Amino acid sequence: MSAAFRGARYCWMNGEIVETDKALVSAMEPIYLGIFEGIKAYVEGDILGEGNLNIFQWKPHIDRLWRSAAVDGLQIPYTKDQLLEAVRETIRANGFRSNVYIQPRVWPRAGAEEAVHVVIPVWKFETLLGKGNPRFGARRRFMVSSWRRIASDALPPQAKSWANYANSALAAREAKRCGYDGAIFLDNRGFVSEAPGACIMTVRDGRVITPPVSASILESVTRNTFLEFIPRDLGIPVEVRDITRVELYASDEAFLCGTGAEVTPITSIDDIELGGEYPGPITTRIAEHYADILSGRVKKPGWLTPV
Repeated sequence: MSAAFRGARYCWMNGEIVETDKALVSAMEPIYLGIFEGIKAYVEGDILGEGNLNIFQWKPHIDRLWRSAAVDGLQIPYTKDQLLEAVRETIRANGFRSNVYIQPRVWPRAGAEEAVHVVIPVWKFETLLGKGNPRFGARRRFMVSSWRRIASDALPPQAKSWANYANSALAAREAKRCGYDGAIFLDNRGFVSEAPGACIMTVRDGRVITPPVSASILESVTRNTFLEFIPRDLGIPVEVRDITRVELYASDEAFLCGTGAEVTPITSIDDIELGGEYPGPITTRIAEHYADILSGRVKKPGWLTPV
C-alpha cells in the first residue's frame, strides 16, 4: 500500500494529534459532502535532500479550503492560523525532514447539524523535480478520456470536493485499463478541460496555453502560480483560452501542473507524439525554475511558510 493510503504515524484530528490508525469515525459519516486541500512542504535549499521544511503557498491553499467549505455549506470551527499550527505540529510529531504532502480534510459529522470533522493526515512523497531527477523525464502516454469533465451546473468543479473526484477516478481507471499513464478530460462543450487531479498546459510556437476556469477546471493554486511566474520570471508568453482537441494534438509540448503533479511532462496524447524533443525545452525550463522557487533559491515573498 502506498504512503498516501497509509499516511504517517500521526495525524491531527479535531484539535489533537492522534495515531493515524486510530483516527476512526462512524461508517455512517456523509463523506460525499466532504472537501479537502492538497498542500506540500519542501526541503529548503535542496528538495531532493533532508532539512528544514517550508510549506508552499499556504495562504492560497487554505483560502481555497474556506471557499470550498462555503460552496458545500460547511463551517470550519478553527481559524486559518490554528490549522497552520496544526499542520506544523503534525509534521513535527512525525519527525519529518524530507518533502511532505499535507491534506486537510473536512466533512459533516453524522447526525450532528453543522458539526464537522477536521482531519489533517500527512505523508512523505517523492518529487518529480530537481536537476538530474530521472523521474521527471519518464515517458508518459496520455489519452483523451471518453468521460467528460463534470459541468459546473452539475457539481462545483472549482471547489476541491471529494464528490468531484469520482469523475476523476473514472477517467484515471479508464486510462489504466486501456494501457495509458493518464487521461485528459474534455468539458461538456468539447474543449480541453484538465486531467484527473491536475491542470494541463500546452506549448505552441513558444507560448504556454492553458484552459480557462470556465472549462470546468479546478481553481488551481499551482496553475495561478505558474501564470504569474512564467511570463514575469522566464519571459514566456502565456495565453488563457479554450483549447480544441485538434490543437492539443498539434502541441509542441504539454505538461500537467498541480500540487501532486508538480510539473509532469506528457510524451503523447492518443499515441500522437508531441514535438520533437522530450521533455520539451520550455517544460524543462519551467520545471527547473519551479524547483528553485520551492527550495527557496528563487525568492518569492509570502510563497514559503516555515514549518
